Amino acid sequence: MNPQIRNPMERMYRRTFYNHFENEPILYGRSYTWLCYEVKIKRGCSNLIWDTGVFRGPVLPKLQSNHRQEVYFQFENHAEMCFFSWFCGNRLPANRRFQITWFVSWNPCLPCVVKVTKFLAEHPNVTLTISAARLYYYQDREWRRVGQGSMMGRNSLRDGWICNETRPGRADFAHCWENFVYNEGQQFMPWYKFDDNYASLHRTLKEILRNPMEAMYPHVFYFHFKNLLKACGRNESWLCFTVDVTEHHPPVSWKRGVFRNPVDPETHCHAERCFLSWFCDDILSPNTNYQVTWYTSWSPCPECAREVAEFLARHSNVKLTIFTARLYHFWNTDYQEGLCSLSQEGASVKIMSYKDFVSCWKNFVYSDDEPFKPWKGLKTNFRLLKTMLREILQ
Repeated sequence: MNPQIRNPMERMYRRTFYNHFENEPILYGRSYTWLCYEVKIKRGCSNLIWDTGVFRGPVLPKLQSNHRQEVYFQFENHAEMCFFSWFCGNRLPANRRFQITWFVSWNPCLPCVVKVTKFLAEHPNVTLTISAARLYYYQDREWRRVGQGSMMGRNSLRDGWICNETRPGRADFAHCWENFVYNEGQQFMPWYKFDDNYASLHRTLKEILRNPMEAMYPHVFYFHFKNLLKACGRNESWLCFTVDVTEHHPPVSWKRGVFRNPVDPETHCHAERCFLSWFCDDILSPNTNYQVTWYTSWSPCPECAREVAEFLARHSNVKLTIFTARLYHFWNTDYQEGLCSLSQEGASVKIMSYKDFVSCWKNFVYSDDEPFKPWKGLKTNFRLLKTMLREILQ
């Protein structure tokens, strides 16, 4: 990569900021993405600023698909890729924990999402927060995957920079203005319809986040569903589901998809709660019998287990089977009681076997027809986890 592209700028000019960071939901003629970054090193309870700067790069034209083969145009020079080329080129020590924050004019395109998610999967010592002024091609089904959380693991995506209650939107834009713009001592001045634009984008992103994804990327699956006994760095829960209508013979597979802990910091909603909210609002009918099957990366926490058990107690027309890759805090009595409450309300709780991983891979992963590749210790860990679960439920 050209070193002039790889190295960051210190700041941008005022007219550049106002032109490229305007939060108009539909905005044409902005052919570059601008990325302002802060990199902090985590030390105990504090974060120390390590570096700041600005990258820019061309936005990706809308994907042209031909028989599922998508053509990408030089996305290596996109601002996100320029950042990671610079970040990785500094030979960062693996024993340090980094908190990265991006302030971007457009949210990342799909090719950049794939690259970034793979990087995050390979570097558990790095967390990423993305604050986007605008949502890129949010009407398009493929691009909505970005908002739905296809950027796996240790990250959050905020629209308009005002989802976080502790930092209202104008303060976030002002923060960017003060730290990444040659402002000559002038204060940030919001533009016409600033608040209305945010409200529109915020509603759009929340609607995207409320609905399930179709599938996940292979590296996401391998990272989050690996059935390790001690899975450090897996702080999110992923939930793949099928909903079958059992009144037909044989049962009809009706809906399927993937939820994860949402990236909207206002909700703090676990994947199980996301499913229940979506299922109750969009699917559930009192006159229909359902068989719901979950494949989860972690077993439910006590609060989610209690809510799911209460839901099953109220809806005798819903049967639930849970296949989990790992047991969350299996030594804690509260978590054990949560699993028992699910079992008592008729939920079938099981550990994912090799066959279940293969089924999950085929139905919930963008695999491009690649076969599932089991990891070392899969069957041994399955037997150990199965024994633990049996002892908990006895």
